Amino acid sequence: MNSLRPAAFARRGVFVHGWRLALGLLACGAGPDAAKAAQGPSAVAVPAGPAVYSALWGERGEKWTTDGRLPDFSRAGYHAGEAAIPTVPQAANVKDFGAVGDGVADDTKSFQAAIDATARGAVFVPPGRYKISDYVRIRKSGVVLRGAGPDQSVLWFPRGLDEVHPRAGRTSTGSPASGYSFDGAFVTLEGDYQAKPLAKIVTVARRGDTGVEVDSATGIAAGQLVLVTLRETADHSLKTYLYSGDPGDIRKGKQLDTKMVMRVTAVRGSRVEFERPLRFETRAEWRPELRSFGPTVAESGIEELGFAFPGAQYQGHFKENGANAIELRNVHNCWVRHVAIHNGDMGINVVACGNTVEGVLFTADPGRARSDGGVADCTGHHAIQLKNAEDNYVTRFEFRTCYVHDLTVEHASGNVYAGGRGLDLCFDHHKDTPYENLFTDIDCGRGTRVWRCGGGASLGRQSAGWETFWNIRAARPIGLPPTGWGPASLNLVALATERRGTVDGQGVWFESVSPNRVQPADLHAAQIVRRLGAGR
Repeated sequence: MNSLRPAAFARRGVFVHGWRLALGLLACGAGPDAAKAAQGPSAVAVPAGPAVYSALWGERGEKWTTDGRLPDFSRAGYHAGEAAIPTVPQAANVKDFGAVGDGVADDTKSFQAAIDATARGAVFVPPGRYKISDYVRIRKSGVVLRGAGPDQSVLWFPRGLDEVHPRAGRTSTGSPASGYSFDGAFVTLEGDYQAKPLAKIVTVARRGDTGVEVDSATGIAAGQLVLVTLRETADHSLKTYLYSGDPGDIRKGKQLDTKMVMRVTAVRGSRVEFERPLRFETRAEWRPELRSFGPTVAESGIEELGFAFPGAQYQGHFKENGANAIELRNVHNCWVRHVAIHNGDMGINVVACGNTVEGVLFTADPGRARSDGGVADCTGHHAIQLKNAEDNYVTRFEFRTCYVHDLTVEHASGNVYAGGRGLDLCFDHHKDTPYENLFTDIDCGRGTRVWRCGGGASLGRQSAGWETFWNIRAARPIGLPPTGWGPASLNLVALATERRGTVDGQGVWFESVSPNRVQPADLHAAQIVRRLGAGR
């Protein structure tokens, strides 16, 4: 594995991060391929020829509208992109709690003791190789687990979670599977949103509206964060709507609700105004309501650490041993940054909203690879999974290995994958209504499986509505998503493809612009600039 050393700079309130992958061998014994120096995506793409602007956006967003087919992704991530991730002062050192860091002594209890004893601040993990044999959990705000760099401070997990806490599971078809194939991790940020009913929404607000009428605004005030929630119906009418009226086969569709975190800007009688547009309608049949949003864990993080698992051959799809590194569950304004994951079954699982994952490197020993899940050189199940997740930002990732599912969205919305690359990336849309997510400024490597996805039968099309792909590159032309992959509201702008574009507004929006010429190169960054007024 390699160390990740980004340098951040601020420009008129918008925080832009440059990055480099520095040469460095990880103490876990990563192979020579994991030690090659690499340069990440440029912070600013230089067009090869005259710049070309999308008809959905224009040069500076002048063609964008709140209710159009192109969503607003600018509020994804830590503090909605309005603040840089802080460097939290150190408050504790795991070695002061008995950690040894020789790769032999079990340091699990020392790590947990250091975290438990820290009210606020960073728990430092000095250079070393730390054996971890059980869960390490952060369940409080303002606590950061920080190493000296992913090539210096390495957490070593000799056994998988299924050996530590056996847990049987099943696939969506009922077949036996490892309980850790789908979630769970050794190091977790875990909280509770304390979502309780505040008011019922009593009129139909449209997608793109910025306010709702409620039965009573008592207890709701400007500046407050609230959840806008919708409930599914027995006939899956909510799912059908989120698939833009074209869900495909949803006979086995799950009864999944939908939500958004919104900041209240004003309360005028029974009308509540928000700072951003709704991603959906508020029809009465979906029992729309406002709920409180009081996350018990915020401003916590995991950073500058390596995660290493044994290099035995990957056991296969749904047979994973639980070599799962990190999970964020029901936390807000938290982060994972500058970490390296070696030989993982699952890298990072996010079941949360409003967090940032920045600068993650995935590597594996050559002997771990096997042909599985339709992947010839597969070394794990999910690399980064956003499931039941909203408004998260994943950026500056690099894959030097392949997973069954590299970048996953499942029943997720408002999330952004940006500024990363891989050997042969796939954009895994795992059915169950992933809608209004953005993939932008990404190099897919070989480009042989961009649209390859998982998900059980009769759970709907792979992608739901308004999913957007912008400036997607590969070593070979990328075909369009297969027929039936998603509804007509998909947006595809500047794919590396030989196909002619179609932008009549009646079907999938496909602008066949060269990725080397499209501007902006990163739609998410451009939307932040427009919203915050930087550079004006």
